[in-house]
Amino acid sequence: MRLTWYSNAPWAPTGYGTQTALLTSRLKADGHEVAIAANYGLGAAPTAWQGIPVMPQGFSGHSEDVMLAHHAAWLGDTPGWLLTLYDVWTLGRIPGHAETRIASWTPIDHAPVPPDVAAWARQHYTIAMSKFGQAELAKVGVDAKYAPHGIDTNVFKPTPSAVREQMRIPADAFLITINAANKGGTPVRKAWSEMLSAAALFMRKHEDAYLYLHTNVHGIGGNAPELGIMVDAIGVPGDRLRIVDQYQLVAGRINEATLAQVYSASDVLLATSMGEGFGIPVIEAQACGLPVVVTDFSAQAELCGAGWKVGYQPWFDHFQGAFLATPLIAEVLRGLEASYAARGDAALREQAVAFAADYDADRVYLTHWRPILADLEAQLKPVPLTRQQRRALARKKAA
Repeated sequence: MRLTWYSNAPWAPTGYGTQTALLTSRLKADGHEVAIAANYGLGAAPTAWQGIPVMPQGFSGHSEDVMLAHHAAWLGDTPGWLLTLYDVWTLGRIPGHAETRIASWTPIDHAPVPPDVAAWARQHYTIAMSKFGQAELAKVGVDAKYAPHGIDTNVFKPTPSAVREQMRIPADAFLITINAANKGGTPVRKAWSEMLSAAALFMRKHEDAYLYLHTNVHGIGGNAPELGIMVDAIGVPGDRLRIVDQYQLVAGRINEATLAQVYSASDVLLATSMGEGFGIPVIEAQACGLPVVVTDFSAQAELCGAGWKVGYQPWFDHFQGAFLATPLIAEVLRGLEASYAARGDAALREQAVAFAADYDADRVYLTHWRPILADLEAQLKPVPLTRQQRRALARKKAA
């Protein structure tokens, strides 16, 4: 089957980029003809990645200006599907999309499903990446398939690590890690203020607690918070704060193996965002044996196999017309205290690894994507005429 994959470039250090790499490589290995229409990570000219053509981004913010043109160029006269892994509320105004075979792997991080997302999903084949998303889509009349995101469990596993020595963190200290994008200002979806406030309170109480931030502290896109100012205002103890090297992060020089070492050296992943379509770090961390603290909302709740879910209050996102969830600082603090009490619990770490195994990329492809692809391929085949239709056609030709 010929497929165009619209998402971030496969080398992009983003959640979408990671999934692009994992899935398109498996599609190609499975015999499908696939090309990538990169909406981020490649400009000006096409290239190839692992034998897969990669077409460059356009001039618009989401490269929706070239999405259908790339798809048409790749298909030629061969029938096929355009697969999207992106926020579909950005795509609804593209002329001609309703007449195109599009299957969208759709993040749902609000409740209810935002109106623009629901409108797209009613017109196109929809694949939910969380059971939360699938259930919310069902409430608006969309019968979505389900395929979660995957990870490479050959990389994300309990890993020997010298990270503490490199970051000058005592071996017996309690290390909190936050791995989250610092992007967007309305809302600040990753709930930086709430997470850092809870972490600061916790660190003041526990003098052996350290905090590591794996993020761009200056933000991406211009309206994200300046985390350097935020940690000072909140009062995070600076002598026990560690931040990823900003150049190494921006330059893409921190690979997944290094991230697995960070998770393995930590005591808890703090990931209480306002909403997640999936939330890959939560599964990556557990695959490395690291328990998690998450908000009890959206995909996060179902991805917490070893850890703690914390309470929230609803926050209405008027841009999308639906609710996100602001984690309560007192609840986040409660989760951190619970993780502190469970530090060194070998059974909990084993539970985390066992839970994350279900999200191994090979397992996800075989269990979820193979049936979906078979369904898509079946829809490309002409529907056989009924006996009455064949007779009517014969009479028409005879006349």
